[in-house]
Amino acid sequence: MKKIITLLFTIFILTGCTKPQPVKQVKEIEFWTLQLSGFSEYINGVIGRYEEQHPDVKIKWVDVPFSQGEKRALAAVLSKNVPDLINMNPDFGATLASKGALIDIKNLISRKEYDNYLEMSWQASSINGFVYGIPWYITSAVTFYNKGILKKSGVKEIPENYSGLGEIAGKIQKNTGKYVLMPTLTENGEMLRIFNKYGIPIVNETKDRAVFHTRQAEEILSFWKNIYDKEFIPAESITQAHRDALGKFQSGEIAFIVAGANFLNIIKQNSPQLYEKLGVAKQLKGSAGKANFSLMNLVIPKKSKYPREALEFALFLTNKENQLEFCKLAPILPSEKHALGSDYFTAEDTEDLTTKSRIISANQLKNPLKPIPALENRKDLYEIIDFMTQEVMLGQKNPQQALKKAEKEWNKIFREN
Repeated sequence: MKKIITLLFTIFILTGCTKPQPVKQVKEIEFWTLQLSGFSEYINGVIGRYEEQHPDVKIKWVDVPFSQGEKRALAAVLSKNVPDLINMNPDFGATLASKGALIDIKNLISRKEYDNYLEMSWQASSINGFVYGIPWYITSAVTFYNKGILKKSGVKEIPENYSGLGEIAGKIQKNTGKYVLMPTLTENGEMLRIFNKYGIPIVNETKDRAVFHTRQAEEILSFWKNIYDKEFIPAESITQAHRDALGKFQSGEIAFIVAGANFLNIIKQNSPQLYEKLGVAKQLKGSAGKANFSLMNLVIPKKSKYPREALEFALFLTNKENQLEFCKLAPILPSEKHALGSDYFTAEDTEDLTTKSRIISANQLKNPLKPIPALENRKDLYEIIDFMTQEVMLGQKNPQQALKKAEKEWNKIFREN
């Protein structure tokens, strides 16, 4: 009995003198992506590796349909329970940043970390010096062409720019009855992107005045008006979207299309006969001689509970190894410099269309076109450009009148903000 009492007393002393171990608080980072559920194994793998290295962090992944992305993101950042990291395009990111809803990444990132990414990808994620997004994956469209149409038309040289395309448009129409291209000229400010390919400035340095009304801009509008009037491009070029152009290309109605490398898989599945006649070349350019690109980035809402942890995860997700792994699963390019320098993007040319598209796209990023500056009220501004283009194509205004009117409307919006 004495031994039992002694044992109990010892246990009491030991347990009473031992301080309870503090329970580490697990920080939950809510991470939203745009329609990436098809890559769940990859995303979950990255999350798993990160959580293993950071046991005090839990990543909650939410995948949002692309069509709902902007609406849901806007509602989320205005709510009390905001996601910590959101995948979106730079244009919408600029809208949220201008409303004061996002964190300036410069305040959280080191120079060494900044230098790991392509400079142009940072420029595309900034507005008035405010860096609102961490660059993620990139696409740089290439030019696909129907070899059957070109052979029948007698065209042997693949044009590298729009003027070269205009030179062969009549020959294609005369010999095949086909259109040369469907450029979707009034979709989401498309004419601005064309102006940018000619090096035409869009706004002044302070981004408070439109400056795109130049003699060269008038000539570009006249060029498209001319081939539109001659019916070298479909009438739907001023009413329909890029997906409609993809449909026309697949049905053999147009000779060329500028599209992302992911279009290859769509053609291979939907039109294997066309795939056999498919060729791929560099993106059609303007006089600047450079190709443009599209970017997806990651933003951190100002209301995030854990902005530093969100940034650390974003940098892990977009590091060399993880970006390169993602690029091997999808027809995309990395924004991380070292990943872009991988042999995967520098292999010798090949006749395999997928490999050839990847190499062309990656080479285009070595000296890309400077992106159009991110602007507030971009939706309203782009609508003005689309309407301007439509007025010119339909002969309601000449290029000079239309550009003058569009600039005036842009400047009115700038003054009101």
